[in-house]
Amino acid sequence: MDIFLLMGQSNMAGRGLLEDVEPIRDERIRAFQDGRWTIAEEPLHHDRPTAGIGLAMSFARTVLDADPERDIGLVPRAVGSTPLERWMPGADLYEGAMAAAREAARDGTLKAVLWHQGEHDSKSEAGASSYSQRFTAMGTALRERLDAPSLPVIVGELGAYLSERPDFPHYRTVNAELRKIPDALPYSAFVSGEGLNDKGDNLHYDARSLRILGQRYADAYLGLQSNP
Repeated sequence: MDIFLLMGQSNMAGRGLLEDVEPIRDERIRAFQDGRWTIAEEPLHHDRPTAGIGLAMSFARTVLDADPERDIGLVPRAVGSTPLERWMPGADLYEGAMAAAREAARDGTLKAVLWHQGEHDSKSEAGASSYSQRFTAMGTALRERLDAPSLPVIVGELGAYLSERPDFPHYRTVNAELRKIPDALPYSAFVSGEGLNDKGDNLHYDARSLRILGQRYADAYLGLQSNP
């Protein structure tokens, strides 16, 4: 099984409306929940009652289109409204993700980390401007912890619709920092959110956009596989 660790906040967990897109269900795609594998069904995350469509299922399907003989394992660990601070080594969400990844990897090979986070850190200039430095430290520690020095890390852009939210004044700075990550952290890639829409709250990508975003994550992952 090719295993992918899902980390970040609500746009990784997924807040797309279930009724807005066709469901993806494939016995080759499994989710690691409560210490066991089940056939993956959305919502993958259950961090909030509003959890719904995310990017991981279309990611998995696109990866399977490239290699239909594989099985995909998704390890959902994202939690909405969380700052990068809680994903740093020693913090609660980081430690929980590491434990889940190690347990899941008994049944396959950890192939990449999919990351979408940064809205919370765009609330302050200090949090936004230090994002790349802090994330690179976390990514380096994560690889050391999982004994995977070249583990791919895919990060995604915050939505441009945040310009309508005065409570996230530094989101452009965070996006600029996210774009720096492939230069700062080897074997990583940045995924654009260009042309994607929110669900009407100026905070979360809608379901159709998340399907596209997942495909873009898959393209980035497959690109790293062919050009490490």
